Amino acid sequence: MTRTPTEVLTDHLKALNSHDADAVVADYAPDAVLILPGAAIEGAEAVKAAFAETFVQLPNAVFSEKSITESGGTILLEWTLEADTATATDGIDTIVVRDGLIVAQTARFTPQPR
Repeated sequence: MTRTPTEVLTDHLKALNSHDADAVVADYAPDAVLILPGAAIEGAEAVKAAFAETFVQLPNAVFSEKSITESGGTILLEWTLEADTATATDGIDTIVVRDGLIVAQTARFTPQPR
């Protein structure tokens, strides 16, 4: 059974908070694209590497949702982050889900050093 966009997001947040890049990338289609300020990361393996680096840069990160709006497979997620090295209160992602996998995502946040 294909996961709904909300189920994908729930699984994605759990994976992020487990700091497991393999679990995170399991939510992405093989040809997914992750767009960050100044970078477009293409393909699930590149997305996995990006998250692995994020977990190094933000040890013990806890991602928390502020709001979720979903329509037709597209999610707008506002979130916060608490990590050993930084915090962020302005996280915002747009996530596009097709057939139970993330096919496209934009992400932006401003980490503030602790």
